[in-house]
Amino acid sequence: MTHRLFDKSSPIIEFNKNISNNQEILEILKVKMIQELMIINQAGIALLYHNFLHNERVDDEQSLASYFDIICRFTKHSFKESLRTLELDSYIFFFYTHKSRFHLVLKCENEKYNKDVLESISENIIKKFLLKYKKELKDFNGETSLFISFSEDIIEILAAKFDEFKEFLTMEQ
Repeated sequence: MTHRLFDKSSPIIEFNKNISNNQEILEILKVKMIQELMIINQAGIALLYHNFLHNERVDDEQSLASYFDIICRFTKHSFKESLRTLELDSYIFFFYTHKSRFHLVLKCENEKYNKDVLESISENIIKKFLLKYKKELKDFNGETSLFISFSEDIIEILAAKFDEFKEFLTMEQ
């Protein structure tokens, strides 16, 4: 079952009318690279979780966010370096830490990812998120439903980065 964002009426299609083959966009974004995304604040709270492949959510995204936050803090404190990736057999988790200490975590297929592309996408996503929700983040009261609509912004950012995805995936095949 594919996520509604990949239907023919998907917002990604609307943002890419100038790209000739929209089916190509759908296939690349569905099958390759980024599968899930999480934005975590400085307190380790998952502000936004987005699954690109299914409508399903992780069982407990807040516990997962806390774990990711702790491991990022541990590596920074103990080794004076930022955690960039956590590799499992089938997946990698790509970590991007903004200077605001917000984290963006991307779950990707282990075989199909490019750090430079993920870095660029992550930077754009977190910058836009922090700008769009500046007031809400300043007065954050724990209500994460305020950020759900940002999923549409993510699709717009990915559509803008389509050429980077395409170039990477063409080189891989």
